[in-house]
Amino acid sequence: MTLDLFQRLSYKLARTSFVVVVVLGVLVASLQVYLDFRTQYREILNNVEEISRVSRNSAQRAVFLLDENLAEQVVQGLAEYRFLSQIAIFDDQNHLMAQHHQAIQPSQSLWLTRLLVGGKESFEYPLIAEDGMVMGTLKLELNKDRALNPFYHRAWRVLLTGSVRNFGIALVLVMVYHFLLTRPLVTLATRFAALDHARVPVSNIPHLRKHEHDELGYIVNSANRLLDNFNEKHAELKQQQQQLSLILDASPNQVFAVDLEGTLLFYNQAFKRYFGADQASNYFDLITECGIEESEQIRALLQRVGRKQAPVFNRQQHFSGLHNESHIMQMSLVPFVSEHITRVIVVLNNITELVEAEERVEYLAYCDTLTGLANRNKILEQLQEDIHRCKASNRYGALVLIDLNEFKRINDTMGHSLGDELLLHLSERMAKKVREPETLARLGGDEFILSMPEVGTTQEEARSRAEQVAERFLQTINEPVTLANQDFAVQATVGIALYPLGDVTVETLLSQADTALNEAKRRASGAVQVFEPQMAAEVNRLLQLESDIRLSYQEHHFSFYLQPLIDLHARSLVGGEALIRWFHPMRGVVSPGEFIGFLENSEMINLVGMQLLDDVCQFIRRHKEQGRFPPDMRIAVNISERQLYDADFVGKCISVLRKYKLPGSCLEFEITEGAALHNLDEVVDKMRKLQNEGITFALDDFGTGYSSLSYLKRLPVNKVKIDKSFIDDITIDPQDAAMVASIIAIARNMNLLIVAEGVETDAQAQWLAQYDEILIQGYLFDKPLPPEVFSQNYLPKPPSY
Repeated sequence: MTLDLFQRLSYKLARTSFVVVVVLGVLVASLQVYLDFRTQYREILNNVEEISRVSRNSAQRAVFLLDENLAEQVVQGLAEYRFLSQIAIFDDQNHLMAQHHQAIQPSQSLWLTRLLVGGKESFEYPLIAEDGMVMGTLKLELNKDRALNPFYHRAWRVLLTGSVRNFGIALVLVMVYHFLLTRPLVTLATRFAALDHARVPVSNIPHLRKHEHDELGYIVNSANRLLDNFNEKHAELKQQQQQLSLILDASPNQVFAVDLEGTLLFYNQAFKRYFGADQASNYFDLITECGIEESEQIRALLQRVGRKQAPVFNRQQHFSGLHNESHIMQMSLVPFVSEHITRVIVVLNNITELVEAEERVEYLAYCDTLTGLANRNKILEQLQEDIHRCKASNRYGALVLIDLNEFKRINDTMGHSLGDELLLHLSERMAKKVREPETLARLGGDEFILSMPEVGTTQEEARSRAEQVAERFLQTINEPVTLANQDFAVQATVGIALYPLGDVTVETLLSQADTALNEAKRRASGAVQVFEPQMAAEVNRLLQLESDIRLSYQEHHFSFYLQPLIDLHARSLVGGEALIRWFHPMRGVVSPGEFIGFLENSEMINLVGMQLLDDVCQFIRRHKEQGRFPPDMRIAVNISERQLYDADFVGKCISVLRKYKLPGSCLEFEITEGAALHNLDEVVDKMRKLQNEGITFALDDFGTGYSSLSYLKRLPVNKVKIDKSFIDDITIDPQDAAMVASIIAIARNMNLLIVAEGVETDAQAQWLAQYDEILIQGYLFDKPLPPEVFSQNYLPKPPSY
């Protein structure tokens, strides 16, 4: 490393030291000279004062005697002092008695004297007699330049010797700086400059000899620590870069960076795979060459984001034309500035499949999967819009509820798949009759609903229009449908509700249409009934029933009775079924037929059902603690469809078991086949989880479902319960007897326990007794009993000690 002389520290230190030393020397010398000058000047003034005091007596005598000779002698004596330029004695009349005058000669220091103290100065001293009278005056004039001449010679010597001394000191300092600092620094700087930063790790800097423990050694140590840290961080950075490269290349998303001209800074493997290009330099050119139709739009977007420095996240962008396909990309654009160049990091996520899946989910959420019509969720939202629309236009609309009569019979006799095909044909027919802005939907099963907004300016007009449409739909439905070389003729019943009437809600409107539908069914099959105000009593009854159920749940008015389950041959208790009972504070005991159907279709069933399960578990816990609950006994609890489809049903059941510290082996859940039809996989998964806790499952009302045999093999049940409708006539109806015999044979082949429900006569019991291991339940042995009575009659007595 070579440095210019004037850039070296030695020169800078020498220059600075010289200036500092000279300036300080001049200042010190000047201060010394000044102080000497002050002292010298005071001495001169003191000398003048002393001279006047000594010669004053002689001058007084000469004036007193008026002796001019004596006065002349005094003046001549004072003239010996060369720094006095004029000496004069005056009498009391101010007459000159004697005088000496010496002119001030020009000199090199005269200008300085005049600058400092002036050129000359006069002093007058009165000559006073002993009696105090002034007899005359002695006048002296001082030649300051002559008086200060010795001082000037001395001052020049001081300044000259000081300058020589200061120059010598500066020279010594320069040499000291050179050998102790400048030369080691140059050597150290040369070693720093010799470092090869391109070769990593960078080698450490060696110490200067004899400088290992001074400041230069400290600098070397610090520099080496910095180099060690640099090498370590460089290694970490290299490792991180490799990891980042692996992460970027492993990512399924395209990640790359471009400038505003489209020049690619970097890109990952997903980018290469998508475009099928191993080498690419300009992104804008690449998407244009690949035939992406939105290339100009993409270019404008990237440039706008870069110019505005405004990031964009999760923007959906179509990429059409590449490989003759269309993709939907989720774009995230993050601008940044590097080396004064604006660039944009781009992350592209191919969400084509996700969007298609979301569209499919939205379709499933709002469309019936069988018919393609709107489903319940969609029609509820549409009804809300239609009600607001009619209110805004001050017109009336109509809600038409269509129910296919005896469609269950077709499913039972011909099979579920044929029933679905029939529903599809009928829905296609009805859909052709729908006009804008009407909406046709399938509520579920064999129920359809039609919303007709703004069909009349008056209620009468809307009613007439709705009835005409209903009749047209009935005619369409009644037309025969040929399936499997067989003609099917389906009839329907229609209930109609008009809106908006007052502050009607969607729920109230559906309730009114359902009330009208039920009224039409009571009248005749294929009838059309418009909701009338007098039918509101039924609606009010249902609303009151819902309110009473909610209040009774809060006040715990629901309880349970237990009906024993008996081993037919041993005539011994093997379990019990918990049946819900409602003890209304005003109405007393409410018949189950009045509220169970409504409760099972209400959201309250989840709350009431869990309350009932809690009460049953509390009963079991109490009798277990008393030693009265047999270890192999189970209490059966009925689980409704809504409970079974509760997302947290399994967790809630397990929580109740944990609350009372009970094993699942003391419980059995009874479900109906219809509860499992809508989502069999979900139901089976929940059943498996509860069976892992020890809970068993019984299929209630077996034989009355839509396709019992096909679903039975998939449901992980432990027991089947033959419906009472088959048991009633097994002794007199050969067909019912054959049906029960078939059910028993199927159940045994599948290793399932069998329960016969509703056994009320000895003849029924004797008929069933021909089969081994039959459990029975019914009034023949006992009716449902309060828990206390059941435990007293059937459970073992508490042990006595």
